Amino acid sequence: MLLDGAGSPAWNMALDEALLDGYAAGPSRPPTVRLYGWAPPALSLGRGQDARTAHDAVFLRAEGIDLVRRPSGGAAVLHEHERTYSVVGRLREEPFPGGVLDTYRLIASALVSALRRLGIDARSAQPTAQAPGAARSTLCFAEVSQHEIAVGATKLVGSAQLRRRGAFLQHGSILLRAHPERAARAAAAAAASARFAGLEDLLGRAVALEEVDRAVVSGFETIFAAELRRGDLSDAERVRADWLRRAKHETREWVLEGRAPHAGAAPSSAAR
Repeated sequence: MLLDGAGSPAWNMALDEALLDGYAAGPSRPPTVRLYGWAPPALSLGRGQDARTAHDAVFLRAEGIDLVRRPSGGAAVLHEHERTYSVVGRLREEPFPGGVLDTYRLIASALVSALRRLGIDARSAQPTAQAPGAARSTLCFAEVSQHEIAVGATKLVGSAQLRRRGAFLQHGSILLRAHPERAARAAAAAAASARFAGLEDLLGRAVALEEVDRAVVSGFETIFAAELRRGDLSDAERVRADWLRRAKHETREWVLEGRAPHAGAAPSSAAR
């Protein structure tokens, strides 16, 4: 596993994608769990979102909030007071022998276990029918999707997944403190539609990042009956991530248009 501090928004997305590429191209190996933060804060758009309608550029500039685009789908997320997780591995190989939904379910079980260790009665959400013709919010935390984590009707953890050549990347936000109005403003969404909370909102106390990390590690170890061992990036993973940061995740074409620019041959990721 990788326990990272606060990285730049473009680096965070580039590293998650570089790890995915390594699993897509490399031999079978145990999955990687990564926990990380953001500096500066950022609004991340889902891969297919229209940037013209999913962010308030004036507000972001005034508040010192970066804009990035995730390689995964979904709606906009304000990454500010949170701990972000990512899991990268291969589908239909242990410990993820099933398909997409089974992978979501297993990771959700680990996150629920982690949150219950913190004293929160969380659950994995079940699918709900959307009213015909209802518009989807531009804000991820305005809606609860299947296998996302909620307390009652209140969303607590939002997740998105990307598959590539038999490998998968799932990443998501574990909120420490929720600011629905601020998140809605950043994503140019209706504040009234946002119903979500953070760990500190529910527990009524401060929660340290180290406490969250310990709970998440314990949750994954419990569900998967395996010990998570801390590791480091390989040189190849670091080079690949840095290339993706410069050639893709910092570019206007990708962030505003969702179009990866052509930047020559890319270095490959190798297994750690």
